[in-house]
Amino acid sequence: MFTRWQRTIFATLIIYATSFEQPVVIEAANASGVDLRNDEYEYQYAQKWPSLNRSLGSVSAVSFDPRGNVVIFHRGSHVWNERSFNEENRYLPIIDGPIPESTVLTINNGSGVLLDEWGSNFFYMPHGLTIDKDNNYWLTDVALHQIFKFDLRISTTKPVLTLGRRFEPGNDIHSFCKPTSIAVLENGDFFVADGYCNGRVMKFSSSGQPILQWGKNSFYITRRYSLPSGIVPENFFAIPHSLTYAADRDLLCVADREQGRVQCFHAGNGTFHSMYSNPKVGSRLFSVKYIPKDGGLLYVINGPQFTFPQQPINGYILSMTTNRIVGRFYPSTPQEAFSNPHELAVSVDGVNIYVAELSPTMVHKFTRKNAAGGEATDPTVIQQTAMSSNVESVVVSQSLYAGTLTTVSFVVSLIGISLLIICVSRVICFKSPARRQRFSTHSENISLRNLNQAGEEAQEEV
Repeated sequence: MFTRWQRTIFATLIIYATSFEQPVVIEAANASGVDLRNDEYEYQYAQKWPSLNRSLGSVSAVSFDPRGNVVIFHRGSHVWNERSFNEENRYLPIIDGPIPESTVLTINNGSGVLLDEWGSNFFYMPHGLTIDKDNNYWLTDVALHQIFKFDLRISTTKPVLTLGRRFEPGNDIHSFCKPTSIAVLENGDFFVADGYCNGRVMKFSSSGQPILQWGKNSFYITRRYSLPSGIVPENFFAIPHSLTYAADRDLLCVADREQGRVQCFHAGNGTFHSMYSNPKVGSRLFSVKYIPKDGGLLYVINGPQFTFPQQPINGYILSMTTNRIVGRFYPSTPQEAFSNPHELAVSVDGVNIYVAELSPTMVHKFTRKNAAGGEATDPTVIQQTAMSSNVESVVVSQSLYAGTLTTVSFVVSLIGISLLIICVSRVICFKSPARRQRFSTHSENISLRNLNQAGEEAQEEV
């Protein structure tokens, strides 16, 4: 028989075990950030996609052509490293010449086979890719400090429009400094994110005439001034890295990379509309895409974090109407786990997501679980289960644990723990209980901070 002291320890351990397990059961259904009122944001990961007979360089961008095929922009044999640019942002290895491989590849969105390729011996350091409704290809090159528009019906070697001065960084209305991304309006006007040095957004007419610009560089490495502590104000960019146009709202949204947020502006005049960030996304946000579904959704992807606590590298789905994280997507196996995702593309119906990664050099594909009213039938697609919010650093253990933990398994586990404690208590003397570890079970279904409304509240750093 147990002594009174042993029974007290036993009861304490049972309560401790219960307090450890129960929150996970409660949170597991929502651990992936999925809004329980809408399960349409759970995605499956496609393994062995695409099916290419070649190696890729760093994949800097991904987009769709008007037929729904996937188009990627990659760097071939060129690598961006500390020897690529000098302190004046001039590209150094010009003597090596342009990338000899085809840098633009068109891939069937289902089978993953290569359909077309072009772009050899032209680009030096690819970055952004956008394809408009008329199948014009808009590309940026950070080494050339230029942006290009290609009409493939005319030529794949000579652009129909070129802006910027070749290999010459600048900050006037006719120059760029490492431009990153382009968004095109229905009437042909377009925006350029400019970029790594200037921290601005520029708007041009369809013929390439400057219309307006806004923004100021706030990247701590390159700015020449000090900012007060607290939330960095709107219109300040620490690398405007990706653009997306919300046509039904007439908003241009910008991935403000090193400030971990999305800023949205009125497309007509560039005035500020709203700003979003979230602790789960972290301090760096590389890409944003908008689809007009369920009142407007922003798909974003973060990257390696330089601040603590570090957040896992994942894709997130943000609702612009409810200000909530409604979904999350990530590779299902450690071999394909995100490391350096750079850009993403989302089909207009939200069924397919593609993520371009710099290193490892690859493209990821995700398909919505309940697309067309049921589970995806693509044999290359495997189910992506929910992640446990308590163990976010290991993708596989997260998904397996949260996906299989149910009420029944919890009861079985509790019985097993109880029996184990009984056995141990019979053979050893219990010492005073150690300090109890605290476990966080915050739901990931967290309200976003709309900084346009909450800017006067607590001044915590973005």
